[in-house]
Amino acid sequence: MDVSSDRTTEDALTELHRLALRTVARARHRARARIAAELTDGRAEGQTGPRSPCVSDGAGQAPPSDVAVLPGLPSWVPAVLGVLRGSSTVLRPDVAPDGTVCDFTVVGANHFELSGVERGSFDFLGKRLSETRPGVRTSGIYDVYRAALEKGTPVSSDTVDYVDVVDGVLQRARLRGTVTVLPGLGLLLTNWEPMGEARLSRRVQEGGRMGWAEWDLISGRVRWSHGLRELLGLRAPPLDGVTLEDVPGAEGAGRTVASAKDVAADLITVGRKVDPADVPGFAADMRDLLRGVEAPDRELTVRVDGTRRRIRWVGHAQPEGAEVPESLLFAARNITGQEEELREALVEAERLRQEAAAERRVSETFRKALVPPLEALTPPWISVSSAYVPSDSGVGGDWYKCRELPDGRVLLAVGDASGHGVQAASRAVQQRSALAGLAYTGGEAAQLVWALGEVVYNDYYGNLDTTATCVVGHLFPRERVFRWASAGHPAPILVRDGEPRLLEGEHGMMLGVLADAAYTTNTVQLHPGDLLLLYTDGVVERRGSDLETGSAALLEAVRTWKARGRLAESAAERLVAGLLGPQAEDDATILAIQVS
Repeated sequence: MDVSSDRTTEDALTELHRLALRTVARARHRARARIAAELTDGRAEGQTGPRSPCVSDGAGQAPPSDVAVLPGLPSWVPAVLGVLRGSSTVLRPDVAPDGTVCDFTVVGANHFELSGVERGSFDFLGKRLSETRPGVRTSGIYDVYRAALEKGTPVSSDTVDYVDVVDGVLQRARLRGTVTVLPGLGLLLTNWEPMGEARLSRRVQEGGRMGWAEWDLISGRVRWSHGLRELLGLRAPPLDGVTLEDVPGAEGAGRTVASAKDVAADLITVGRKVDPADVPGFAADMRDLLRGVEAPDRELTVRVDGTRRRIRWVGHAQPEGAEVPESLLFAARNITGQEEELREALVEAERLRQEAAAERRVSETFRKALVPPLEALTPPWISVSSAYVPSDSGVGGDWYKCRELPDGRVLLAVGDASGHGVQAASRAVQQRSALAGLAYTGGEAAQLVWALGEVVYNDYYGNLDTTATCVVGHLFPRERVFRWASAGHPAPILVRDGEPRLLEGEHGMMLGVLADAAYTTNTVQLHPGDLLLLYTDGVVERRGSDLETGSAALLEAVRTWKARGRLAESAAERLVAGLLGPQAEDDATILAIQVS
């Protein structure tokens, strides 16, 4: 064992420990000052002191239930507060002399604090929010309340970053919730819940061997995703009130990253997992982040349960450009063995480029993976055909999927990974395979597109050079309904009574540009004799022409071939042959679904 190396590692981590403590202290001081300033401003505006708390039975102590309300409210209000999850209150707007709403008084509440901790349900009763929770105003929750009053309809938000002082302790929570105006009462019913990790996000992390964490410098908490816990070999956090002494086999163990409340202890624990050779670089990057300086993505080796893992990680300080950051965000991915795999792939690719015959075999392999033979479907009134035309540069990023699912729905999808050649085809195979797995989660079209977007974005950290488009839909045989969602992809074509038209619907952003982009499921009712066409942009794009010209040419080709009665069988092959010939400027794919 190299004692001097271990000493150097400990010295670097100790120095980092001190810097972390100073940064945490400064972040907490600034947060307290911001909240204190808001409270002072509120009192300067003439707001009165705290009112005496009261409960529905007039007693000066907590009621026996978890809900308390002021006298005079309808009898159903306590029942509603008792069944809502998260922090729920009923608020009475306080109106200033000029007629504007200046504050809100709590007239009913359950026993949950906005930060998620429990409290007495009577603690805020009869008090103004500005007096008890100034963080409600600084976080933007006030704006949501006012918007609900102005619109008279429910208003929702899932972007609230709530910071406040609760019993002298800084608390922070990322919230989503809904605010509703109670008809005839002029009161607001609020419901806020902490945002949790989605189950599908956990599956994506496990499949991609990746994860994330947020180090909150104000509250002193580190939120670890399931994927990053697995990647770093961390224990799950203990239950509230459970100490290391209560955990079998934990005697003598140091405080782990998963359970420590002291963020500096978390940092040292992670640092001790880093290979000593990589500690100086890791410590330098962390020092930059703690000073608010952006750190580039890095690779380092960590030791987990006697094994060595190579990971690629990136850190981001928030708010951007702040001298003292309030939180640090981390993302990491397990790339163990990828360097060797990459070297072997490059050698193989060079050999394939030198041998034209081998290049053709690789292209043919990708083509078969991307456009496999179509299997027969159970409903006899549905027939499907497909066609693929490679570009003059060989294979590209086009792919399609047609599969009957266990619940009877038929999955129909067409996609296009950006780029050309083997790399684009490789990404296309990955996206097609990911969709094949996601389809069995039972999600609707918009949910599948969202999940596929998470895979593309997290695999490539939002690099615009690795984007993709797709249309994903489900054909419901019993109802003869097609429900679909689009991520920046050309709209499907519906041919009815010989006349083709582009399906109308909402189109979301292409995959890989933003994390957690929203998508909408569109619905169309199919009739006997309908023909549905899904295709890639290579079918309608032409050098020197815009997309509208290409789309018009496609519609005219469909109209012509349908009039000749030659489109019912092998519709996709006939269309690409008439439009493109044996090769296209960009690879092109058509998936045709005939309904009889």
